[in-house]
Amino acid sequence: MHPILGNGGRLLIYLGAWTPISLMLAAALAGGGVEATTALAVAVPVGFFYAFVCLAAWFPARVSPLKRTYLWQSAFNHLLAAVLSTAVLQLAGSGWAMVLERSGQFPEAVAAFDGQTLPFVALGILLYLLSAAGSYVYLAALETLDAERSALDAEQRRQLAEQEMALARALQRRLLPPARFHDRGVELAARNLAAQGVAGDFYDYFTLGDGDVRLAVADVAGKGMAASLIMATVKAILPLISAERSLRDSLHKLNRHLESSLEKREFVALTLAHFEPGTGRVELMNAGLPDPFVLRADGALEAVEVPQPRLPLGLRSSLEYQSVEVILGPGDRLLLFTDGLPEAPIAVDEPFGYDRLEALLTASVKADEPAHDWLDGVLDRLRDATLDLQDDDWTALVLERPRSEP
Repeated sequence: MHPILGNGGRLLIYLGAWTPISLMLAAALAGGGVEATTALAVAVPVGFFYAFVCLAAWFPARVSPLKRTYLWQSAFNHLLAAVLSTAVLQLAGSGWAMVLERSGQFPEAVAAFDGQTLPFVALGILLYLLSAAGSYVYLAALETLDAERSALDAEQRRQLAEQEMALARALQRRLLPPARFHDRGVELAARNLAAQGVAGDFYDYFTLGDGDVRLAVADVAGKGMAASLIMATVKAILPLISAERSLRDSLHKLNRHLESSLEKREFVALTLAHFEPGTGRVELMNAGLPDPFVLRADGALEAVEVPQPRLPLGLRSSLEYQSVEVILGPGDRLLLFTDGLPEAPIAVDEPFGYDRLEALLTASVKADEPAHDWLDGVLDRLRDATLDLQDDDWTALVLERPRSEP
């Protein structure tokens, strides 16, 4: 709002700016022999005239900024305001000259004023131009100040968002089990790389009372904070559901729970596996994720195809998921992963693809290389072969049956 019409102390600040000018003019008149009251009577209206001119110049400057699209509108508005303000000043000056003449102090005031019409008009136009320029300077200063405040607020919000995202990511990482696990007859290595600050993917594993191991990899629909909240929920309830149930019952129970709790267009793709370290038997169920791979100790690669249905969890509670069994020999590895790996872009609208991924896995087999080093190597090669922009989460879990027991 304009200082003249502003709230609080803005009006007083404005009055304080022009009042000293009027007082100095009054003092100059008094020093020239004019009576003090008359000097004030002449000088004080000058301040009011100046205030009126400033007010007249403010509104055209406010509604028609100095931009190319507003050029003609701005010129017209200022011309009209200059003519009106100068005419009003002329009438006010004539009226005030009559008052001064009748006071007896300036007997020829009216004639003197009429003889100075052109200089007075020029003075009014000059005052208007100065006031208009001042209005634009004031508006530019306000715009600059608002821009600086907005930039500062945006930077503070960005820093706060980054801090909150870092905290959320740290908390999410604490929900995941260690990236490496070793026990008799089982070696696990996992990686979870978020596309954004937090991931919608997760991995999990836990041992049962008989020493068997349950492991899972999941991909929640979407990315960011919303997906991470669903991820945290599924991660929390999965061990509770699986602890006392078979693999099939666990997946069906989880599917019914998610179908009743998730919104439309929300779902969870998940691969769930049960490993018996003593026999090397793996029972596996897949609900919407890519086919896992078995990498044999001799370098052979096998895709583990699970019978239909393969829809993600949370879409239909009546689905009856099927399982498949594979046997891991000593040195064999089972790789579970989300679709972020094969769908990583190598060019615009061109994903890495499953064929390239199979070739990369086959070429990455090294005898006696630890599972965690092998997985890091696979992800490094994938990162080198794809664009720098990671637009989806990458999650992978490797289960290895060791070649020999310590």
